Amino acid sequence: MPEIPFPRGVRDLMPSEALFRNELLKRVESTFQLFGFSAIDTPTFEPLAILKAKNAIGEDTKLIYELKEENLGLRYDLTVSLARYMAMHQELPMPFKRYQIGKVWRREEPQKLRYREFTQADADIVGGVKALADAEAIATGAYALESIGVDYVIEINDRQLMEKVFEKLGMNGKFFVGAARAIDKLEKIGEDKVSEMLRELGISADAVDGMIELEKLGGSNAEKISYVEKLLGEASATKDLKDTLAALAQYSMHGDAAIDFSLMRGLDYYTGIVFEFKAKNDLKGPSVGGGGRYDNLIGIFAGKPMPAVGVSLGVDRILELLEYSKSTECSYAKAFVAYVKEKNYSYALKVANMLRSNKIATEINISSRNLANQLAHANSLKIKYVIIIGDVEEKAGELKLRNLTSGEEQILSIEDAVVVINGV
Repeated sequence: MPEIPFPRGVRDLMPSEALFRNELLKRVESTFQLFGFSAIDTPTFEPLAILKAKNAIGEDTKLIYELKEENLGLRYDLTVSLARYMAMHQELPMPFKRYQIGKVWRREEPQKLRYREFTQADADIVGGVKALADAEAIATGAYALESIGVDYVIEINDRQLMEKVFEKLGMNGKFFVGAARAIDKLEKIGEDKVSEMLRELGISADAVDGMIELEKLGGSNAEKISYVEKLLGEASATKDLKDTLAALAQYSMHGDAAIDFSLMRGLDYYTGIVFEFKAKNDLKGPSVGGGGRYDNLIGIFAGKPMPAVGVSLGVDRILELLEYSKSTECSYAKAFVAYVKEKNYSYALKVANMLRSNKIATEINISSRNLANQLAHANSLKIKYVIIIGDVEEKAGELKLRNLTSGEEQILSIEDAVVVINGV
């Protein structure tokens, strides 16, 4: 067989993997709908002028796959498309809650759990009371993770609060974005290297020491808030964070929300609350979702302030976490209709169509196979029930129902078979 070229950073999914993924996305989408989010859809490509405008909040435009002849590019996330969408549809009732699930593309070096083509599941709220909207976005992501069986913890921080704290520690505000990017690497490269990066930015040694001390701060949420309020001498500085946590506490979530002052990802474009979901059994691993408040992005296109907050789940990372490649179920069919002779096909098809009319996913043999091979095929697809049609069954207007799991066989009417297969 000749070697077939295949691009790096993308994947084919086997039937069992695709089925697992589809069922996962159904649960996530159901959760978004449960929280009252409306579905929208946007093109997979946008004008480069739209995509590159997000560079104002720190996105690296080198990641864009450009369709240069048309001055277009593939979307690298779903948020920039939302921003453009909201600017073009300002007649929508506010606050506007939208969800979208789709593929995005980033032109970067592929590595473990980092692909060039991947799927995001986003839910965003444009408008609303800040703390209530922030809590609703976080809770939506939490419930979605619970719906697919992911145990998680929520790490939460506040961009505005961190900027005030760093300035209080002696850092010039112009260094904030660079400092945030350096501190975000604390877990990966360690305290010494991060301190060196901060000093190279021009931040004083005393300020660096204070910043590192803050990032390593332990204790409860209340203790961390108290520490910062004493440092700033201003209790109101933590109001947004406290209000969000208070609102979040009223949701019946399984996971805990913990303040983490070292959470700095995205602080060059987030304007307030920022959060991440970590798998409870892999706290040092990559996040499985996250988001935050971005009050400036939509206004770039809308020409007026349109504050927003959003949550995004990393579908591909979640699939890996749940070991989706080990799934063996590869067919939606609950029943397989086999027949002994070709002349039995018409009655077999009648049976299959009656099952389908009763909402039972059914496959029928469409190959030149003997009965043994038909049964083997159904077994290879992990289909639980096989219906066998021969001359006797056709003449009686009945069928033989075999449970491939237990081996049990029954002669039944089509109506009774529907009841058994549906487990009623």
